Amino acid sequence: MRTEYQNLLLFGIYSVCGALVFVGAKLGMPDVPPLLFAALRLDIAGVALLAVAGWRSTYWLPRTRRDVLGVGVVGVFTLGVMNAILFAGQQYVTSAVGAIAYSFMPVLTTGFAVLLLPTASLDIVDAFGILLGFLGVGIVAQPSAAAIHADRLIGFGLMIGSVAIFALGTVLTQRVQPALPRLALTAWGVLLAAVVNHGIAVVFGYSLTAITWTSTAITGVVVESLLATAVLYAVHFELIDRIGPARTSLNFYLQPIVAAPIGLVLFDNRLATVSLVGFLIIFVGFVLIEREVILNTCYSAT
Repeated sequence: MRTEYQNLLLFGIYSVCGALVFVGAKLGMPDVPPLLFAALRLDIAGVALLAVAGWRSTYWLPRTRRDVLGVGVVGVFTLGVMNAILFAGQQYVTSAVGAIAYSFMPVLTTGFAVLLLPTASLDIVDAFGILLGFLGVGIVAQPSAAAIHADRLIGFGLMIGSVAIFALGTVLTQRVQPALPRLALTAWGVLLAAVVNHGIAVVFGYSLTAITWTSTAITGVVVESLLATAVLYAVHFELIDRIGPARTSLNFYLQPIVAAPIGLVLFDNRLATVSLVGFLIIFVGFVLIEREVILNTCYSAT
């Protein structure tokens, strides 16, 4: 298979698996409490990812202090606290709205990179793109006097919080610069995040006995852990190596498009027009920030 078709196939798999993060979460709840769902997702995915990392590379064990610090940042912060907040928020919003919240990721990552990485810079167009991203998020959230205490607004706020944590953790990991390959770093981080999430669940009084093991719950956990985490992360790093992080980030804008029809079929969730408008504004913000990469990609394609 030609390389461009392989990349297109991987991009399609990534889009579907990325959308399943939000669909799988909705599928398993309320039979599996959100905090336990996050922990189980990471338990299974961590073992699978570590097996793949060990198979693909001889350098899969942390060897340096930077490696250990990188695993700590990923496990405790980037994936640990992030997953707990993600699942807490997903119970209040539809799968499509959850995916739209995560389309804010590339914009927010750029903002944190400018603040924390010495090599990153920001011009007026980039700043306008980030501003559009925040505007789009505000439109999707639809804050109003009547809805200020609504579950939907709380849920969307939690989702944006998890996006911010993930984006900040990603930039902090870049600053640490671990030598451990990205897949192995993520695998160990996922396993550590599983421990963190089990601890958070215990603090809030949840035990595994709180799970009702229905067929829907089992399906949700399997989809979330294997497809929406293990396969997702493996393809994510493969795409970064093949096409670069900026082009890979475009996938965040396909995921809501995939999640919306799946959510409509499974849960009868309809995407409001105003949410679509907000999503498009976030996308325009991303295009402005990554305009040079996108233009170079279009030029090379022709």
